Amino acid sequence: MRRARALPAHGAASPTPSRTVAVPNAADPGTRAVTAPTHSQRPARWAAIDLARGVAIVAVVAFHTTWDLGNLRLIRWNIGEHFAGTALAHTIAGTFLVLTGASLVLAHGRRSRWPAFWRRELKLVACALLLTAASWVYQPREVITFGILHSIAAASLLVLPAMRGPRWTAWAAALVAVALPWMIHLPGRSSWSSWTGLADGTRPTLDWQPVLPWLALAFAGVGVMRWLLSPGRPGSEHAAASAKLRSWQPAFKPARWVATAGRHTLAIYLLHQPIVFGVLWLVARSRA
Repeated sequence: MRRARALPAHGAASPTPSRTVAVPNAADPGTRAVTAPTHSQRPARWAAIDLARGVAIVAVVAFHTTWDLGNLRLIRWNIGEHFAGTALAHTIAGTFLVLTGASLVLAHGRRSRWPAFWRRELKLVACALLLTAASWVYQPREVITFGILHSIAAASLLVLPAMRGPRWTAWAAALVAVALPWMIHLPGRSSWSSWTGLADGTRPTLDWQPVLPWLALAFAGVGVMRWLLSPGRPGSEHAAASAKLRSWQPAFKPARWVATAGRHTLAIYLLHQPIVFGVLWLVARSRA
């Protein structure tokens, strides 16, 4: 199977699909609510966010396992060469970006915990650079210059202003992020410009997740979570739904296992592909 290429930006012309899909947040900050934080006590977790993130990371592992099976010719279907694979990659990436925005509001929306924020941000940047270095060793012609980890790190900084002030600012910023790639065009596919999402596309790469228009989904996550946390009229449907979501806990063990995985998505993301690919490579070699 040929190697899959980068995800195309909306408004940029890069038709080739991506092999690498979404990645989680680093220190998992956003599963924590901020209803009554104190300096000595962290806010409570939202099990619903943990579960959503867990489902997304399970989808990542399934996607990469299927890609590896096709790449090693253990199956005939190559997910990276089909529309379904590209659509799934986009969906997973978008899910993690929405959760990034929502998580940041839960963790820092009412009281910024800057030490925790910067620890998470530095961890994301370090892991992104690690993946860039690993991709250079694994496939020098398809180095990851701006993948999903880079994109989440950038989005985490860019959405900060939308967590304060009027709630409509998050939605306005999301619209701007969608519109900009259609309004501004940077010629070429250089790595120095393709990360913006405003260029024609990118050079061949194992993962490409430009800032625009994907930043819109992180802003949307901010907007949705700010709406959920906004004080509603007592007894209203909004207040009831928000309270139910905050207190919800998965009743079935498999769901609780997935939610537990959702608290460790960065570690799973970094480790699963070497393990899965290594095992399947051994299987392929034994069949040769």
